[in-house]
Amino acid sequence: MMKDLVLLAVSFVLVAAAVEDMARLRISNIFPLLVIGLYAAWVAAAGWENDIWRNGTVFLGMFALGCGLFAMRAMGGGDVKLMSACALWFDWAGAVPWLVYVTVGGGVLALVLMAGRRLVPQSWREGSSIALFDKKGPIPYGVAIALGTIMALHMAGPNPSGIAHMPDFVQGLRQR
Repeated sequence: MMKDLVLLAVSFVLVAAAVEDMARLRISNIFPLLVIGLYAAWVAAAGWENDIWRNGTVFLGMFALGCGLFAMRAMGGGDVKLMSACALWFDWAGAVPWLVYVTVGGGVLALVLMAGRRLVPQSWREGSSIALFDKKGPIPYGVAIALGTIMALHMAGPNPSGIAHMPDFVQGLRQR
C-alpha cells in the first residue's frame, strides 16, 4: 500500500513538472528535489538492498551526460536535473528500458510539436505568450523525461523492487 502511494506521488510530481515545462519551458528545482525525496521514501517502504549503489552510478552517469548536453546547449538545466533525479530510481538493468521510454517519448514529442506548430494559425502564434507555439521554438524535454519515467516505473519497476532476492553473483554460483 505504501509503495503504491509513493509511486502515485512521484507520478503526480512528474506530471506537474511536465506541465510546467510545457507552459514556461522551465522546470522548478522543487520537482527534482521531490523526486529524490520520494525515492528515499520508496527505499524506506520497499526495503534496503545491497545493490542500491548501482542506482547511484546511474544517477551520476546521467548527471555527467546531462552536464555535457547542457554545455553544448542541447538541453536545459532543469531538464538535466529532472533527468538525473529520475535516473536515481533505476539500476543498470532498469536504466535501459527507462532510456528507451524517454528517448522514444522525446522523438514522438518532437514530431508532434513539429506537426502541431505547422497547424497552429500564425495569428494565434503571434499573439500568444506560450513558447510552444514558436515555429522553431525549443522542445520541452521535461515532458518526455517525465512520461518516460512514469512508463518505466510502472512497466519495468524501480530498484529496489521490494522483492527479496539473492545478489547476482550468488545466483550465478547456484546455477552451476
